[in-house]
Amino acid sequence: MGSDGESYCKRGCIFALAFVPVLGAIGLVVAGIVVAQPALTALRLREAMCTVTSSTIGADVTCKCPLGRNCRSSFPCLEIAVLYFEKGGNGTTYSSSMDHNSTGHRSLLVNTQGLFGRTPQCAVRPCGKAADDNYKDVEDYQESWATVGQRFPCFYDPADDAEVSRTVTFNSKWAAFHALFWPLLVIFLSLAAAYFICYRFQCWCDDGTWDD
Repeated sequence: MGSDGESYCKRGCIFALAFVPVLGAIGLVVAGIVVAQPALTALRLREAMCTVTSSTIGADVTCKCPLGRNCRSSFPCLEIAVLYFEKGGNGTTYSSSMDHNSTGHRSLLVNTQGLFGRTPQCAVRPCGKAADDNYKDVEDYQESWATVGQRFPCFYDPADDAEVSRTVTFNSKWAAFHALFWPLLVIFLSLAAAYFICYRFQCWCDDGTWDD
């Protein structure tokens, strides 16, 4: 194989050995943020009963929509204040007292635990390309889940009661396992395959020969 072939071969091996870990690392980070982190949070959550005390639609929040690199949109920030009561000791009943100084805790409601810690604290964050559609989604959510006095089950983190979640996603330790295991496996297998191909064809040899 000539010098051009040798050069292409070496560049291909270097590209494979360098690019595969980068792609795998990106996949690992995305899976960690989207799946593993909410799953680990879900393991700490405890069930409670929430009562809506107020709701307001505030200023618009700018967001990056998933339809393109430069796609920007906005949604109005819906804040839903709730009073939640921890589940009773028998596992089936809730405290009926409305006294905040006894068992009630004031908090803000978000739709899923994946929204914990976001700023500003908005109950939902629809971010489609059309801002009008996002506004309608927020209004629909307010109509469904933000009526003052409305009660429904919710979930709180004993370590931080600033926010409570209406629903729980990825509520299994296996979700976190799969989110981390498969990207790591892909990285390992891809590196092994790239190394085997480069070794098989000796792409880093000085003479660039193909040894069949």
